[in-house]
Amino acid sequence: MRPTRLLCAAALVLSSSTAWPQGYPVGPEFRVNTYTTGGQAVQGVAADPSGKFVVVWWGQGVEETDGVFGQRYDSSGIPVGPEFHVNTFIASQQTKARVATDAAGNFVVVWQSFTQDGSDFGVFGQRYDSSGAAIGPEFRVNSYTTGFQGGPTIAIDPAGNFVVVWGGDQPGSFDVFGQRYASTGAPLGPEFRINSYTTDSQGPLDVAADTSGNFVVVWQRPSGDGSSGAVFGQRYASSGAPVGPEFRVNTYTTNAQAGPSVAVDAAGNFVVVWTSYPGQDGSSGGVFGQRYASSGSPIGPEFQVNTYTTGAQYATDVGIDPSGDFVVVWVGGSPYGGSDTFGQRYASSGAPLGPEFRVNSYTTGSQGYGKVAVDSTGRFVVVWASFPNQDGSGFGVFGQRFSMIVPVELMHFRVE
Repeated sequence: MRPTRLLCAAALVLSSSTAWPQGYPVGPEFRVNTYTTGGQAVQGVAADPSGKFVVVWWGQGVEETDGVFGQRYDSSGIPVGPEFHVNTFIASQQTKARVATDAAGNFVVVWQSFTQDGSDFGVFGQRYDSSGAAIGPEFRVNSYTTGFQGGPTIAIDPAGNFVVVWGGDQPGSFDVFGQRYASTGAPLGPEFRINSYTTDSQGPLDVAADTSGNFVVVWQRPSGDGSSGAVFGQRYASSGAPVGPEFRVNTYTTNAQAGPSVAVDAAGNFVVVWTSYPGQDGSSGGVFGQRYASSGSPIGPEFQVNTYTTGAQYATDVGIDPSGDFVVVWVGGSPYGGSDTFGQRYASSGAPLGPEFRVNSYTTGSQGYGKVAVDSTGRFVVVWASFPNQDGSGFGVFGQRFSMIVPVELMHFRVE
């Protein structure tokens, strides 16, 4: 029976690839921002298990030059209420927002704010319940406030406990820091440094958590493996205790490996993706990945994600469903002209599902820096920034919903 099931699954992968080269889009692409004066640039998206999602972005709003805004959606992609202003402190700049949602649909937004902590940039957050109502006031995440603390990202477990990580200019070097929180918003212990190697600066970074609250942090380091840039990671238990030492993700070490993203499935298996500059895919930049078991052991070798290799392919993000099927998105020069956002779907085995596909349907100008969120059934949404003039102004925020990563017909042929 097993060989027959494998052959059936393989045949269905091939047939679905031919029939659905665009990754199973649901409806047309849609504009997220309603305020269109000035620039609106995508920053983050998160989905709850039922498929409801929230998008956050940096925008030039009515009240301020640079602020953080959001828009909630139901599982059918209908906006829930108007776009909303996240930050209450409106002096200077509030940018680089990220969002995470728990199993009940409660969500937390984090961002960097200039001068609010009395120094350079600091990291701030705001909690929301599932109805979109703010829970308490915005709060400062970083406790060390001298110099730059910014570029935050966030992961949350189903119960609502969350961890925020960011890059901080603290005595001796620029490092990666974290702060854990209970679902009530109470800090769990002090902020902590994540990287153990401190000779070089560390960042950019990303974090993801499994259903038990165990989490993985990945970041970029300028050197440390003999190259001009490498991707490293550190695993943590839900208690906040490190699990093993920090580890290098990339095995190819020529030139720079940068901009990592990580996603974790329900069982704790995870995948890391990044950009390799230049040469690994034969061009100026390519997208690569590495899968890991929940034990932290690599599964197979690192792999190339993009099949189109002319020009640079970069700014990658990854989302995963509970069973481990995943989708990678990135921006790149394309055969359609200009810069577009592309995606590639994968089964939990690491096998590609169909060819890479273009996410955006509007192709004038540049469409890029996409972020992806996946719900419990594998449905996913990608949001990106479009420039210029698609929303009648400068940058605008757009999105596209997709059906399940693994086509419905293949769900019946999973090999356990």
